[in-house]
Amino acid sequence: MSKTPAEILQIYRRDQIVSAARDVIGENGYEQSSVDQIARRAGLSRSTVYEYFSSKEEILKGSFAAHREELAEALTRSIRRARGIEAQLTAFFEICLSRVDQNREFFLAISFPLPLDEAAAAEGPGGTEFALVIKHFNDAVDRILVEGFERGELPRPVSPADRTCLGTLVVGAMGARCRLEAPPAVDASAAEFASFALRGLGPAADPDLKEAGRG
Repeated sequence: MSKTPAEILQIYRRDQIVSAARDVIGENGYEQSSVDQIARRAGLSRSTVYEYFSSKEEILKGSFAAHREELAEALTRSIRRARGIEAQLTAFFEICLSRVDQNREFFLAISFPLPLDEAAAAEGPGGTEFALVIKHFNDAVDRILVEGFERGELPRPVSPADRTCLGTLVVGAMGARCRLEAPPAVDASAAEFASFALRGLGPAADPDLKEAGRG
């Protein structure tokens, strides 16, 4: 069903505000940023911003929600195209690391020490929405690992500890990358992280399976 002009304008305005918020927060940090600054950057009045978001924290939640939706689409496409667990993990890391490069200052300004698998335990501004981003990471990783085991590319079923460790690796890799002044190429870093993860998981030694994953 096609959207009405009013709905299209609403989507455009929300995206406009969220994009401005990422820039402002990236430049000033969350605490030092204000709705007035975000409104000016978006080219809108303060009252217009409040028509879409009730507070600065709601704008931040909207930014994380937009990240989550973009990641969901990108991860689904990339993982579906990749063949084998190593290629899928590499594609996964490429998507995550490239998002850091696109929003480096924003990622630097926002830091949430929260459990990787408990969205309800998130703390800090926008924490619950950020936790849903992490949950999506975990769901994508879980799908890769389960399918890898079913194809015989992993020697044993993946345990909750395996999932937690890999999820921590993903978030840690993103956090470390946003602090590097000159990070290495995304594809090279992604391949290294995927290889490191597989060594920890203990992939099957069948050379035909390994070659299929690379192809």
